[in-house]
Amino acid sequence: MKKYTVLLLITFMLGACSNTKPTFKQEHISLLPKPVSFQLKESSFQFESDTKMVLQDESQQKAANYLIGLFKKAAGYDLQVLNTKTDDAVVFETVEGLKEGAYKLEVTPNSIHIKASEEHGFFNAVQTIRQLLPTAIESKEKTASEWFVPCAVVEDEPRFEWRGMHMDFSRHFFNIDEVKDFLDYMALYKLNTYHMHLTDDQGWRIEIKKYPLLTEKGAWRIPNNQDTICMDRAKENKLYTIDESNFKEIDGERKYGGFFTQDQIKEIIAYADDRCITVIPEIDMPGHFKSAIDNYPFLSCNEESGWDTVFTYPTCLGKDTTYEFMKNVLSEVVELFPAEYIHIGGDEVNIKSWEKCPHCQKAIKDNGLKDEHELQSFFNRDIEQFLQSKGKQFMGWDEIVRGGLTKDANVMWWRNWAPDAPKIAAANGNNVVVTTTAAYYFDYLNEGTTLERVYNYEPIPEDFTEAESEHVLGIQANLWSERIPSFKRLQYQAFPRMLAVAENAWTSKGNKDFELFNNSVEKQYDRLDVLGVYYYIPAVEGLEKDIAFVDNTSVNLNLAYLLDGVEIYYTLDGSIPTKTSLKYEAPFTVKDTVEIKARAYRGDKFNDLKTTKVIRKDYKEAVNVNPKETGLKRWITKGQFKKVEAIKTPTTNNFTKVDRVALGDLKNEKNFSMIYQGYFKAEKDAIYEFETRSDGGNLLFIGDEIIVDNGGYHGPRKKYGKVALKKGLHPITIHYKPSTKPKMIDVSYAIQGTPLTPISNAVTNY
Repeated sequence: MKKYTVLLLITFMLGACSNTKPTFKQEHISLLPKPVSFQLKESSFQFESDTKMVLQDESQQKAANYLIGLFKKAAGYDLQVLNTKTDDAVVFETVEGLKEGAYKLEVTPNSIHIKASEEHGFFNAVQTIRQLLPTAIESKEKTASEWFVPCAVVEDEPRFEWRGMHMDFSRHFFNIDEVKDFLDYMALYKLNTYHMHLTDDQGWRIEIKKYPLLTEKGAWRIPNNQDTICMDRAKENKLYTIDESNFKEIDGERKYGGFFTQDQIKEIIAYADDRCITVIPEIDMPGHFKSAIDNYPFLSCNEESGWDTVFTYPTCLGKDTTYEFMKNVLSEVVELFPAEYIHIGGDEVNIKSWEKCPHCQKAIKDNGLKDEHELQSFFNRDIEQFLQSKGKQFMGWDEIVRGGLTKDANVMWWRNWAPDAPKIAAANGNNVVVTTTAAYYFDYLNEGTTLERVYNYEPIPEDFTEAESEHVLGIQANLWSERIPSFKRLQYQAFPRMLAVAENAWTSKGNKDFELFNNSVEKQYDRLDVLGVYYYIPAVEGLEKDIAFVDNTSVNLNLAYLLDGVEIYYTLDGSIPTKTSLKYEAPFTVKDTVEIKARAYRGDKFNDLKTTKVIRKDYKEAVNVNPKETGLKRWITKGQFKKVEAIKTPTTNNFTKVDRVALGDLKNEKNFSMIYQGYFKAEKDAIYEFETRSDGGNLLFIGDEIIVDNGGYHGPRKKYGKVALKKGLHPITIHYKPSTKPKMIDVSYAIQGTPLTPISNAVTNY
């Protein structure tokens, strides 16, 4: 990829020699999200220190102010604003009939003409101009550059009205300057909704004057397991380093935390508003409320605060004091946030305490409710009516669908495994924002939820009718911060996937093309560099599993995808690779047991460390047998074992011959185990890999040696092991102890470095 700034300089120099303004080529342009229509023309418009801007009305002011601010910092220009037309100017014109956010832009050698029907359209047009300018326009200091904009005609409008990004402040906190930087990134890519998750079990992050303990105490915690996990990871990856400014001494203890004062919230909202971004607050209730219950224990059913098996104890929905507390908090929140929507969470509520609470049971009986889920809906409706009395709309996560919704509630669909929730909501006439784990949870690693996966995800479910589709407000990506303890790590998780969200939210389904999008993304990296964004770079591949060998082995590393300027560095002694370590140029041979660590660098940016062990193995000799029966034998034993290690291989003949290892029709059975036994045929001397996938637990033996230890009690999980086998037959045994709800037992094999194949009669018949 050639540098955009270098191309611009060359183009300018060629133009200067002929005393004309430079003409740009299509391959030099990167506009994200992709416009509805873009026609590149010859020549260009040049911003100079005396360039004027012509405004007609107040709706154009935010856009003009933003452009003025960019040039003030990067060029030192003080662009003037006029209300009468003039030549060589940027002219803003209000027209009728364009949808919110839409604009028309025409750039000629002598002027830039922007048309829109309201302020969002004008602001989006300025962001297009921003992306057409040299990347130096992002500089916060005066820099030497020639400020040319390619001549072009653009017609553009957004697909969705809700184009959102989310930040979680409860698990790990981010300061006001970091929030402002993030808002500037959003503005650049025409994202218009910023969701602030301000309260949760781990910390209360917004000042509520009626309840000062929420921030005096509820905003601070003794470092928890989320902090310690990040601190442990920081030993090998500085992106996990927790900002020391978020620690302070309280009552003789070192505590982590932080919060926004109401004045800071107002400052954030004003900053966002100047960028045509709406700020949506989330005050989680009635669950995820521990940071409040810790300090106001009357809120819980038993006046105790803490964790149950998975989630914390919620607030009691049978006490009037709970409703009073919630409304007092929300009264201050609605005064701060001008947004139409107030998000109340409503997810992952632990209803067990309500089942035992006399107050909650009385509320269920007195109000004719069916169960605890309807009790939560009763609470939701009461809060919704309160918010409506304040001129606000109620919004919650998709769990609020259970127990019933009013016609006016709004739903955020996050549980990809609950496809009925958005369908029920949309069919009921409720608006839906799509923010599913399948594509839009950006705390998930880039290697799992890839840029291409995010881009190709269609947010409107296939089974939605046209009428139901009209209730999809838009999309949003979430940055939950359990494993995001620093702003650099947040940037790493957000970019470049945030660009895919921007295009999915803006560009029509029929106008999308991943290859063209990806080419545009590559041209955006130089701009992100100037902005100081610590973006993700492609992962090192080739070290996903341990590597086994007998005499020696060749190690082949590569990148998940090519990106200009990315290089791989590695070590063989277990140390953390830096740019002074071994640089990967070609596959290398390993003859001893070593630990390989590798990561990629692009300039000063590095990605997550990849590590594996290279282990010497001795061959297992084949057994000299001539079995009377071939294939797989399966025993099903009744009774409950505490752990899979307690299972013994039967010696009886009451087995069944089967074609492959599978759960089959036993999914509804309870208190049983399965044992498979046979002979595995190794076609040649080689390193063989075996992989098991099961719930509950399983062990795979070759002879009497455990090769795959997938024991313990767990949900569906994959484990693998490697062994050196001589050509011939090798006894194989699989023990499986299912969970209480059996789901699967699958076993596969491969010669190391080749694709896996299910264990079946193909390798156990001989």
